[in-house]
Amino acid sequence: MPEGNEPQSVTQEPTSSVKPSSSRTPLSTPMLIAGAVALLALVGLGYWTFNAKSAPQKQFVIGIPYFPQQLDALAGFKMGMEKLGYKEGENVRYDMARVIVGPTMFDELKSMGEGMIDEKVDLIFASLEHGAKVMLDVSKQKGSDIPIVFLTRFHDPIEYGLIESYRSSGNNTAGVAANMLEVIERNLEFFKEINPKFKKLGIFADGFMAPGVGDAHFAELKKQASRFGIEIVEYKTSVPPPETEAEFNRVAATIKKGDIDGLFHIAGHFYPTQEAGESELATRLGIPMAAPFEDLPNGGMFSYSDEFGSSGEQAAVIADKILRGMKPSDIPIEFGARSVLTLILGRARDAGVKFSDSMLFIAENKFESGEDFPPIFHERKI
Repeated sequence: MPEGNEPQSVTQEPTSSVKPSSSRTPLSTPMLIAGAVALLALVGLGYWTFNAKSAPQKQFVIGIPYFPQQLDALAGFKMGMEKLGYKEGENVRYDMARVIVGPTMFDELKSMGEGMIDEKVDLIFASLEHGAKVMLDVSKQKGSDIPIVFLTRFHDPIEYGLIESYRSSGNNTAGVAANMLEVIERNLEFFKEINPKFKKLGIFADGFMAPGVGDAHFAELKKQASRFGIEIVEYKTSVPPPETEAEFNRVAATIKKGDIDGLFHIAGHFYPTQEAGESELATRLGIPMAAPFEDLPNGGMFSYSDEFGSSGEQAAVIADKILRGMKPSDIPIEFGARSVLTLILGRARDAGVKFSDSMLFIAENKFESGEDFPPIFHERKI
């Protein structure tokens, strides 16, 4: 809590009947202002000089296990690090390791984590909680306290076992968490704004979702849907992953107009472009579809989520604190600073879906199609 004001002593000037001469008159207001400006300029110069001198002199190595869908978070992290004085190739090197969502991703992440710890990187940045949790587990197994800076997306970091509390992780991690409850709530509100009579929300669930990716997100979605009077309609399969695309097309073909009022795409799936298939289904049925922001370039009509480029920059500030000596457990977990609504106008129009006036007003991003997303969202390497 802020400390109270300290009592101030008052010195009384001795009284005199002699008036000061003109040579001793106080400085005029313009002169005082000029002096204050000069002083502030010197303080500012000193501040920037100090920060320039405090730029890291040694080269740090940062390991980054990443999913292609989170390239905006990585770009934000690198940009944030550069602003803080870390110039790639000079005083920082990034050890990148790409992983694809699928049945073997957790094994791949474990191998990546072991390699980074053996290499003795200075810090690991994981743009999703899945990678961060594997890195944490590997560090424990290998008796390493290597700092891990994370972003979370689809799980509460406490429930996921990543941290002990938001005040302190209690381990070698620190990071930026998405407010999953608020994100899900807002998405459901938007479905109701588009169609006040909205009742049934379709989800391609078990068998179409890769286990361990969007499961907690889906569970929270089901919990909150009842508050909005929305029923979740699940489409499931026991067909193994190699045939998932054919199975998806078979199931989608059985869904008729009126069966559901909207679709919500859950992240993590065996059929690589499932969001595109769901988007085609939504267009045929004439219903709205929401998708996580990272999947929206390929399919869906709207998304409300953290702006992960900004979250990446937040994570860079945390990484800088750690590289300068702070313990991760001494740094409170932050929430993402910005959440944005993104609309794909062309897809909605093709489906006959009309966004509410409020959605059109508050949307930060309005694209005609997925092709209008910035180039980084169409890349598959960084």
